[in-house]
Amino acid sequence: MPATVRAAEQEGPGPSTAETSEALNDQAQKHALKAVDHFNKGNYVDAEEEFRRVAFYAPNWRPMHYNLAVLAEAQGKLGTAVSEYQAFRPHASPDEQLVVDQRIDELGRRRARIASAYKRQVGYGAGVLTFGLGAIGGSAAMFVIHVQRKEAYDDAQAENMTQMDVEKPKGGLIAGGYWVGLLGVMMAGVGVGLLVQAVKSKRKLDSIAVGKGRLQWAGGAGVRLIF
Repeated sequence: MPATVRAAEQEGPGPSTAETSEALNDQAQKHALKAVDHFNKGNYVDAEEEFRRVAFYAPNWRPMHYNLAVLAEAQGKLGTAVSEYQAFRPHASPDEQLVVDQRIDELGRRRARIASAYKRQVGYGAGVLTFGLGAIGGSAAMFVIHVQRKEAYDDAQAENMTQMDVEKPKGGLIAGGYWVGLLGVMMAGVGVGLLVQAVKSKRKLDSIAVGKGRLQWAGGAGVRLIF
């Protein structure tokens, strides 16, 4: 069954502070309705801007941080969602605190998994890339040595030196350099790919998708997110 989160409907005692209010003036409610409409159309940036306008007209609106957290989670903003949930928690009822704690815990566990993957990808990527670059360097060195030996042999031939003085270079260095270089390029490519994945994982630490959601207006006090 889908889980429904409500900031507007309290089943336990009221908020933990008297400094907040459930009330919205006409101007604030107009922007709140626009925010919900933008959200349901997938215009998350516009929705957030409208909620910021709500905060301007109703700075003490109790569900504000909760609604911003819901919106951030729907956008996939992990860090922002956690921060907004934490800001809302002191003003939440006991039932709402359970919901907030569950969301923070889940997002925290996801963040830990992503951080672990990021570290692993960085380690593997850096190691493979280093090996690949070393192989490419070794390949270049083998080609240089072959060229130097060939030049020495050609000079010796020009001076009518015997084969005992300078040995004719063989093709082993060329073949070896080719295969070592090819392996190095492949390993470097794999290393770069792992590092790119690490960068994506790093970005996910502050941007994590939680799937499709639907935001609904729940009256003057808040909105709800249905997963």
